Amino acid sequence: MRAVELFCGIGGFAAAVEGTGVHVVAALDQDDAALATYRLNFPGHGARKVDLERVSAWELTAGGVDLWWLSPPCQPYCERGVRRDLADPRARSLVHILDLTARMSDEALPRHLALENVAGFVGSEAHGRLTEVLASRGYRLQERLLCPTELGIPSRRPRYYLAASRQALASVETSSPLPRKPLAEYLDPLPANGQPAELLLSPSIVERFGAGFRILDPADSDAYTTCFTSGYGRSLTASGAYLRCNDGVRRFSPEEIARLLHFPQSFRFPEEVPLRKRWQLVGNSLSVAAVREVLRALPLPAEEG
Repeated sequence: MRAVELFCGIGGFAAAVEGTGVHVVAALDQDDAALATYRLNFPGHGARKVDLERVSAWELTAGGVDLWWLSPPCQPYCERGVRRDLADPRARSLVHILDLTARMSDEALPRHLALENVAGFVGSEAHGRLTEVLASRGYRLQERLLCPTELGIPSRRPRYYLAASRQALASVETSSPLPRKPLAEYLDPLPANGQPAELLLSPSIVERFGAGFRILDPADSDAYTTCFTSGYGRSLTASGAYLRCNDGVRRFSPEEIARLLHFPQSFRFPEEVPLRKRWQLVGNSLSVAAVREVLRALPLPAEEG
């Protein structure tokens, strides 16, 4: 099965389908650092810089494509933002792709489509436009809100997911939440020479703002992180959790956040990507485990090997 990964970021969808019969034949984004990270981890996927406000139908379907994955910008629908919805310029790329979908021939349309966005996307004008266009083109839809904590991952990141197909969708049972794994399983090994200085918060910041921070004890079996946003490392509050350590209080490393998103252990960033940009990239990325769960609704090929 041939897939195109739109708004590919650092490759959350690519990680989710790795080892299956789904082959990513194109991965499109506009962020240079995201594309460099994607190419490093998923070479051969055809990752390239494309303006998705102007992408052509041919670019999305060339060679025959079975599946589109979309992770369009979430800022127009975020609770922390002004929620301008379709009036937000960052919604133009999704609107353009939906316009193409509405006009394309039946033969050119992918058989399957799946999408992720923030929970605030539900009920928006964009959400209405998405479901209207897909239903008019003969897609069957399955929508759900899913948080990684339901999958046993100690990280809150509730998101809206859509699976759509021109074939029958599998009935995915909503089961009870899985037992939560310990947070300690996702953390970096303790460094011999103390925590890196760039991760540590100054004692004065902790003293002044610490009451508003979510500071976790790595030994607490019930500990879970709040949602890491793209502003982590820049914004002190409401952007993610912190960790108590021997040296005080520290931020989570980008690699730890990637593990909480269930990227593979082999995942890494290019050396030239600075720390703050790494935080931004993982804050904009996907829960790989949640994507795998959502894709169970689609009639995808069995795992290879």
